[in-house]
Amino acid sequence: MNSQEYNKLIADVRRGVSRKYGFRQSSYINFKVEDGYFFCLYFLTDVKLTVKPMYADDLWWEIWESTENKNEPLSLRGTGAYSLSGQILATYEIKDTTDKSELESQFEQVFYNASAEIKKFIADNPDADHFYPDESKMVHDHDRLLYLMALIHNGREEYVLAIIKDARKNKHRCMFRSGWYSDSYTYIKRWCNRNNKNHKFVFGINHTAGKIARLYAFMIMSMSRNRHDGLPNHNCYSPLQEGIIAASVLTFIVSRSYIGASIMLMLLAV
Repeated sequence: MNSQEYNKLIADVRRGVSRKYGFRQSSYINFKVEDGYFFCLYFLTDVKLTVKPMYADDLWWEIWESTENKNEPLSLRGTGAYSLSGQILATYEIKDTTDKSELESQFEQVFYNASAEIKKFIADNPDADHFYPDESKMVHDHDRLLYLMALIHNGREEYVLAIIKDARKNKHRCMFRSGWYSDSYTYIKRWCNRNNKNHKFVFGINHTAGKIARLYAFMIMSMSRNRHDGLPNHNCYSPLQEGIIAASVLTFIVSRSYIGASIMLMLLAV
């Protein structure tokens, strides 16, 4: 049996057993939604059962300006690059074997134990809206995003801002970044201060500046014919080319649209 056949055997057996316990399967995960929680089994080096409130990813995607993710399949909450890590509830083990009946027995035990763990968890935490993760059982959430989402969901924005301020003071570098100057904490601060006109104005300027920087880089790359060491030479542009770039950036500022700026670039560059 080659590796492809073995992986198919495992996936088929896992799918068959998981359905008996109400789990759905996608790639390396099995998941289910119960009482406002997203429970997910990750079958990687070992097997981990995790949990997070269903609202957590929705809130994070709103803050991160990726609301389109809400319309994606539920499995994205377990496999998506910008999905939140869950709290680990239990860890299991599946031993390698090509014996189908032995694999079925092992998966049967995993899903049986996971279902029992889920039932116990819900009994101890019946209200998903007021659940706060045990951060000692969080492995990959270095930015504490699940905890911050729980705080925001429960109206504790001031505490969130204090946590971010302390993290900034300690030179914390966020895992999720956007452009040159923004990261997940930038977006969270803007969300927490969304009703503060002064903060909204400042964050709006920073957000627009980041987009202009990305647009400028695109313009330079698209118009540069003379390159230095494989990179665009910023000193090789004629006044006309500089005017085209300036007009395109101005179009973006006025229209707030990359498409509008790109059309302006194409029209003027012809």
